[in-house]
Amino acid sequence: GGPGGDRGSVTSNSSYGDGREMEIQQDTIFVSGCGPDCSEDNMVQHFGSIGVIKTDKRTGTPKVWIYKDKNSGVPKGEATITFDDPETAKAAINWFDGKDFNGRTIKVEL
Repeated sequence: GGPGGDRGSVTSNSSYGDGREMEIQQDTIFVSGCGPDCSEDNMVQHFGSIGVIKTDKRTGTPKVWIYKDKNSGVPKGEATITFDDPETAKAAINWFDGKDFNGRTIKVEL
């Protein structure tokens, strides 16, 4: 596990196994197609333009998670971004889905 591993985090929202957690977190968007050069910084700049990205209380950094290849560490071009509220997440989908990011057309969904 690289940086961002959630070992022993107290505020774990996912309680696997009790069925109630099946609904999607409405404040978190899933971004795909942003290419291997996407970084937390350019994600925060791009998606933060529409609203407040939630801050991780433990680390004090924005809640942007970039999926990386576990062998090479190269970003897979997919990320999740958690906003302060569901309305902003919805707006981000309407605003950014199918649009240009770093010269690539990205897909944005919940």
